[in-house]
Amino acid sequence: MAATRSLNVLIVHGIGTRPRLRTYARPLEIGIRRAFDRVINRLPLPDVAPEAARSGQALRFETVCWDPVTQTPQDALLLVLFGKPWLLQQLSLTGRLRRQIVGLVGDVIAYEAEPNNPVYRAIHAEVARGLDALGAASAGDGGADGGAPLTIIGHSLGSVIASDYVWDQTHGQTHCLDAHGLALVNMVLLGSPMALYALRRNAGGGPESIRESLSAPALIDPDGGWWLNLFDRQDALACPLEPVDAYRRAGVIDCPVRAGSWLTGWNLGSHTGYWACRGVATILGSKLAIDWARANSPRFAERYGARALDALRAQLKRR
Repeated sequence: MAATRSLNVLIVHGIGTRPRLRTYARPLEIGIRRAFDRVINRLPLPDVAPEAARSGQALRFETVCWDPVTQTPQDALLLVLFGKPWLLQQLSLTGRLRRQIVGLVGDVIAYEAEPNNPVYRAIHAEVARGLDALGAASAGDGGADGGAPLTIIGHSLGSVIASDYVWDQTHGQTHCLDAHGLALVNMVLLGSPMALYALRRNAGGGPESIRESLSAPALIDPDGGWWLNLFDRQDALACPLEPVDAYRRAGVIDCPVRAGSWLTGWNLGSHTGYWACRGVATILGSKLAIDWARANSPRFAERYGARALDALRAQLKRR
């Protein structure tokens, strides 16, 4: 049997109030691998060796950790303004709240400007490192378009960062990230505030101008690629995207999920619940399993590929 191609997955975190470990996305990765294995075992793949279809070989993950770019200056800001190390600031309720606000709002303020902003460039450099690692590991996995298949998962502000990076590399002309030897198949947003950017440069605009405010998103693979927006309805920071004209025309799929635990699933705490959400992992594992089968089994691609994608899309629309 012919050699198989692995699928690449890049994960980009969002805003935060303290540095995180590079293993922050491990619960999501484990959930995706489990869902992938469940689904791939049910697919008819007569021309693929069973061991090649296991997630350990079929999926390759890389996480981006851009926290230090913004965390260090935020700590310095608090020290300069209030003259206390952050451990002492934590002793008061006001100090803890201030640190939370600086961490959450500060990330957005520091990043949002223009490509010449040093923070913007430094964060994008971390994204580039992650993609370079996947590209190097994927040498020889390129398809007809020349790039190895890539899925990007961005949480919160990370969804904006990932989208900006792809746009800066491709300018909406192609789904291929030639600098990294990768081709963008799926763009997945978790708890994304992307729709809020319809407010930018929209002074006094009404509903129609809001619907038309965002430009066309970055391109994905036209052959089975998905723009997927997963959000918890209780997550006040997350927004649907289908009501925005450019994203509806691009085929974005809005899909509500239930993130968080019994303690956080009904409030803003759900915003951090996507990493361990079984529903999110099941959706992504299912899509990646179909993608892998279409890429590696000509028989599956010819007989079942389109139907499998349609069935999964219909299932998401019923949620």
